[in-house]
Amino acid sequence: MNNYDRYATYLVRSVGHIFRYFLDDTTVEEVFETQARDADPRVAVEISGTLAGEILINLPKKTLDRITMKFINSEDVKIIRKCHGDVAGELANLITGTFANQMQYARHDLRLNAPEFNDDPIAMKTLYENINLSFNSKYGGFDIDFYYKEKG
Repeated sequence: MNNYDRYATYLVRSVGHIFRYFLDDTTVEEVFETQARDADPRVAVEISGTLAGEILINLPKKTLDRITMKFINSEDVKIIRKCHGDVAGELANLITGTFANQMQYARHDLRLNAPEFNDDPIAMKTLYENINLSFNSKYGGFDIDFYYKEKG
């Protein structure tokens, strides 16, 4: 298995783990068409260590609304919208933390920065390899982009 396939597998496993065990969603699955648009909310986690790059999670507003309702156990629209950034950041922490843990098996030691909501820490992505994954869940669809450079 090449690195691209290995990293994609680790990302799919990480998403599956978080959605199944933290969000009680056994329906989450990888799909092969984009679920988000450029205008949708996104959260980015910058990565350093034996790989450099970022994981960018694109969450359509309806998907983020439903996940936020699950996290904060409220249906108040004002509260839900107010908590979008915090919930997206926590979701990103859960997924990227699980991913970083699995990357140890590929002999990578990763450090994760704090999530950035609707901000992209790496503007110039042409120098990075890229993995694009799309998912569907009971909360709605979302996309994950992993931009990375091998070091060493």
